[in-house]
Amino acid sequence: MQAFNELLKVDKLSFSYEEDEKPVFQNLSFELHKGECALLLGPSGCGKSSLALCLNGLYPEACDGIQSGHVSLFQKPVTGTESIAQRAGIVFQDPDQQFCMLTVEDEIAFGLENLQIPKEEMTKKINAVLEKLRITDLKEKTISTLSGGQKQKVALACILAMEPELIMLDEPTSLLDPYSAREFVHMMKELQREKGFSLLVIEHQLDEWTPWIERTIVLDKSGKKALDGRTKDLFQHEAKTLKELGIAIPKGCDLQEKLRMPFSLSKESLFNEPFPAGYPEINEAPSGKSVLEVSCLSFARGQQAIFKDISFSLCEGSLTALVGPNGTGKSTLLSVLARLLKPKSGKIFLYDKPLQAYKENELRKRMGFVFQNPEHQFVADTVYDELLFGQKASTETEKKARHLLHRFGLAHLADHHPFAISQGQKRRLSVATMLMHDVKVLLLDEPTFGQDARTAAECMDMIQKIKQEGTAVLMITHDMELVSSYADSVLVLHDTSLAFDGSPARLFSEETALVQKAKLTLPLLYEWMAYQEEVRDDAVITSH
Repeated sequence: MQAFNELLKVDKLSFSYEEDEKPVFQNLSFELHKGECALLLGPSGCGKSSLALCLNGLYPEACDGIQSGHVSLFQKPVTGTESIAQRAGIVFQDPDQQFCMLTVEDEIAFGLENLQIPKEEMTKKINAVLEKLRITDLKEKTISTLSGGQKQKVALACILAMEPELIMLDEPTSLLDPYSAREFVHMMKELQREKGFSLLVIEHQLDEWTPWIERTIVLDKSGKKALDGRTKDLFQHEAKTLKELGIAIPKGCDLQEKLRMPFSLSKESLFNEPFPAGYPEINEAPSGKSVLEVSCLSFARGQQAIFKDISFSLCEGSLTALVGPNGTGKSTLLSVLARLLKPKSGKIFLYDKPLQAYKENELRKRMGFVFQNPEHQFVADTVYDELLFGQKASTETEKKARHLLHRFGLAHLADHHPFAISQGQKRRLSVATMLMHDVKVLLLDEPTFGQDARTAAECMDMIQKIKQEGTAVLMITHDMELVSSYADSVLVLHDTSLAFDGSPARLFSEETALVQKAKLTLPLLYEWMAYQEEVRDDAVITSH
């Protein structure tokens, strides 16, 4: 590995939130050199986010945590001072946690003002970073009105504008639509080469990162360092260990292994091999008894139409994926369906009865809603009590709660406060609370966000099980592989309208122009097929 000047040094670092608590991560030692890029991987809840906050000095002071060991930046101890924070910038997993101003422009200016940048230069920096991230249209927007993906881009803009020497990204693509996620990774690659900053990336979606980030550090479930080496070597020779730890293997690597092809982290090498099978069979979206009917539904904020004249239905025992670009109103649509927001016009029927005719407690027994931010729905003081909230006390409900804690890997956190567990664990808890109720319609906003490969698969298996029991599931996701593997049907929101309602196979095979327009990406299998078809077409044209 190329030699660099030392930038960051971590020596026997351990951290816990309470003095008598088991450490979140423990005895970590590694160095990061000037200009070096590294992935920080590990199962959900192993302390990756907490580690990043320790590295730029926010922890332990901000949370009164207990830290032992040492962190130094440019041979100086990291103490949480303003100067350290400016040299080591971090984009949080939940961007809302780092905003303190009302508008996008003021939020970016806030960091630059702390650096005492002259006003004229500040304006240039703000405009330049907004243009670089292609969010100039958000400059005067109020942050609270933005989608999760837009907020993530704004949080990155705030950090990039200050030009730190170390940038840490905590799941930066998790809330981005697929096209924006791919674009974001390529942009970070260009920026890093141009600016020369060091980069530490915490991520579960690895396909776009692994071809160019040379080093990978892996933590195990107890927060100890399990592996540290060249990215290519780890995924080629330690794939079994990585899978056992719950680390997602890039889709191309998995496919290469199944087809016994030469190993490569580059998708291009995979696409150059002949496609081994025909197209997947295209089935129509399932039909059955309608549970939820949506007719000509519209919603607006002031004069701005978010979506208009949307009509679709959900059938019992079906899983429908809701996809589309960031800011297109997917989360808003779920909130309207859950009767948390009032539509501008249109009708919603649940079991042929108008949604507004249901009493609140009656509706919540029939319909469950998992928020994009799970903290918005927590009300109890412990994880266990969160599951039991609103339930009649009985041996049966307690048994069900214990079973769900075990299934979602939360049993060891039963007595913890819901706000004190990791983002991935919060997401699993929010899904588990909905499964305590025998709901007939389940609305899920990014249920696998923040999950490692194992817990994401377990979460989807659980959703499949309740679907088989007759529940209609509507799920927002940016993961097209997940859509292809699990969804019975897919709805595409684009440009305020419902642009597609049908089977995933039909979308990915016959509507590739819409896939591109709606900032989606083809699942690897369909991307491979499309590439091979393009090669065949080019060959035909050349021969003539």
